[in-house]
Amino acid sequence: MVAVDLGDGPQVRTLSTSEPQNLPLKSRVTDTVTVSLLDWKDVIDRTALGFDQLKPPGLAEIAALGADRRPIAAADAARNRAREITVDCAHGPVIAIAGRFVHTAIHSTVGALLDGAPVTAQACDPRPIMLPTGQQELLISPGAAIRHRRRGIVRSARGPITHPRSHIDDAGIHRGMGPARREVRIADATTSRVLVVPESLNTGWVAHTSAGTQLTPVAVNGWQQGWLVPAGTSGTLTLTFAPNSLYRAGLAGGLALLPLLALMAWWPQRRRPRDDPAARPWAPGPWAAVAVLTAGAVIAGVVGVLVFGAALGLRWALRDRPRRRDVITVGLSAGGLILAGAALSRHPWRSVDGYAGHSAGVQLLALISLAALAASVTMQTAERSEEERRQQDPSVTMQTAERSEEERRQQDPSGDDADRGAV
Repeated sequence: MVAVDLGDGPQVRTLSTSEPQNLPLKSRVTDTVTVSLLDWKDVIDRTALGFDQLKPPGLAEIAALGADRRPIAAADAARNRAREITVDCAHGPVIAIAGRFVHTAIHSTVGALLDGAPVTAQACDPRPIMLPTGQQELLISPGAAIRHRRRGIVRSARGPITHPRSHIDDAGIHRGMGPARREVRIADATTSRVLVVPESLNTGWVAHTSAGTQLTPVAVNGWQQGWLVPAGTSGTLTLTFAPNSLYRAGLAGGLALLPLLALMAWWPQRRRPRDDPAARPWAPGPWAAVAVLTAGAVIAGVVGVLVFGAALGLRWALRDRPRRRDVITVGLSAGGLILAGAALSRHPWRSVDGYAGHSAGVQLLALISLAALAASVTMQTAERSEEERRQQDPSVTMQTAERSEEERRQQDPSGDDADRGAV
């Protein structure tokens, strides 16, 4: 018994004899055929040493037959290379500039993709993009299977805008790639270029030409380190990390002071006992609730006052149930930020579908967490102050002592009889 899976689930068939057989299957376009052996009749085989063992099952030959009952021939390479490949607007690269996200589509052939030939992405939205005055950031999200090589901006009715090349196309030969010093040899070019290092932007890195001219640093794709290379620049570019010597001197100095720190920690000292009174925690009183409500108003206006007021009220309502109060406080303070982070992770900053951090739901969840934490700190301080006031009140102390004595007598009736007998 075998199971044949064409990608839409296994199709179980039984082989009645050991002769070649044709198994009719439900047809489907697929690139993978999985054949599994489910059940078979055991055959005992005898090894060269005379031991009996079960012989493993196997299939001698498998062939895929077409509708004409003939084996399917191998793919036609020439015909396959001419096959068209289309990436629609929903799955093509996305361009972000001037606050707009423009989806693009790609039309090419299998041969062009196999040869690594460049393909052109066509904008799905034909409307022109109005660029505001000043510097603008252009972001391209090509996806996992595509990378962008060149980009251009076309001015309406005025021809294309000249722009520098986005990177140095195989003109740099890297050598001496150390942690604090790097060298890149580039060829001469008539246009300005950008030297890009795929690392996070760091102001400590400085680039110089062979003539000693310092290059202007720029941020590439919002986070990568880059430098502007003027036209006509050739030779070796030197990249150095300027704070490296100071950083290593600090490490060496800290390591040198480690024995002194250990000596100061282990050196015996005579310490006199101090009878200073214990520090009393800060007790702001009921007016702290007013400050909390004011903070809620500053953060979120009327909604902030309502949320912070509800947190204070819930804390006060559960003042006699400390266990339930603490569980609710921990759940709200931690759960609000966890849910807000989960919602934000679906649409983070610079997401193609928009940033979710400004939505009312995410902000409300974070506000609830903050309100629960503020109410906990405020009400705990008030409850601690009330407890200290009761302990300092003589009448309350006397009532507590009498209540404790009464409870002791109820739990030990023999003690009362002994007292009366002694009297």
